[in-house]
Amino acid sequence: MSGSLLVLFMVIIGAVIGGITNAIAILMLFRPHRSLYIGKWHIPFTPGLIPKRRKEIAFQLGKMVSDHLVTPQSIQKKFQDPQFLQDMTSLVQQEAKRLFTSEKTIKEWMELAGVQDPEKRLERYLKKKMEKTIVEMGNSYSSQIIKDVLSPETIRKLEEKLPDVSAYILQHAMNYFSSSEGKQRVKKMLDDFLAERGMMGNMLQMLLGNSSIVDKILPEIMKFLRNPGTNEILLSIIRAEFEKMLEWKWERILSEWLDENTVEKGTEFIVRQLNTETFFQKTLSDLLNSYEEEILKQYIPRLVEKAAPFFSNRIQTIVEKLRIADIVREEVESFSLERIEKMVIEIANKELKAITYLGALLGGVIGLLQGFVTLLFP
Repeated sequence: MSGSLLVLFMVIIGAVIGGITNAIAILMLFRPHRSLYIGKWHIPFTPGLIPKRRKEIAFQLGKMVSDHLVTPQSIQKKFQDPQFLQDMTSLVQQEAKRLFTSEKTIKEWMELAGVQDPEKRLERYLKKKMEKTIVEMGNSYSSQIIKDVLSPETIRKLEEKLPDVSAYILQHAMNYFSSSEGKQRVKKMLDDFLAERGMMGNMLQMLLGNSSIVDKILPEIMKFLRNPGTNEILLSIIRAEFEKMLEWKWERILSEWLDENTVEKGTEFIVRQLNTETFFQKTLSDLLNSYEEEILKQYIPRLVEKAAPFFSNRIQTIVEKLRIADIVREEVESFSLERIEKMVIEIANKELKAITYLGALLGGVIGLLQGFVTLLFP
């Protein structure tokens, strides 16, 4: 064999050996996935490096991520980045717009959050809260005089309403006596009055006629009720009674007017006036439509601006609670060996091929040197 063919042959052999050796070394990083045995003899280098050190790799990877990649300092720095704050503001605004345009009712949103029958729950809460407040107020003020508890402004406003009370009573009295029920009531009272007068009453009834007397009395009653003097008399009576009530102790009102049944009915009436069922059938747009522009352009940017320092100052605690190292370790350990191998090859495919080619190159260079040495020292 000529010298040039010998050198070429040794170069080829060296290149093949170097390339195959590196390829096998790379393959041994992942394969085999399990320990192999011949009888009881454990075959060396099985399983491969990554399967064998899988838990250690997962631990070190988690430690590297938590200590050097996702650190409290890096997250705090991100929270202080103006571009990040702007992106977060835009994200919150987009989500808010989606809520404003949603056709879901408040009840549906509450049910999505796991709150069933929100109307009934709110009513029960309000009733319980109001009953408790009334009882607590009664216990706190029962021994105090009414005028000592109420502010002068409140007493003044109540006094200003007294003429309205008087007018209300007279108006309802006139409406009553103008009705057929009122007329029948006057007729019955007149019959009872005449019946108590015996023969004289019977004679008077026969002479005048019962209907004729009622027709004459009713206009006089209405005239009396419309008279300004009647209003003045009633108003003076109401004012006098109001002054007396101001001297009462609260326990008198509580004992005479507020029993358990009254409190319950009163709270039920107030809750009914709130009309919670109608409220929960509205959408967010129904409630906040007039404030949408203000919320999007003013309140949300302020909220993000205030929230960023709040979370930034608590990142250390949040990261500790998250235990990022444990999360990464558990996730890596849960990967199948085939998946890990595929991930590594996809990431470093070019580099692994380069290592194989480099092995072939080095093998070829070594073969070339060996050829020259053989020729020089036959």
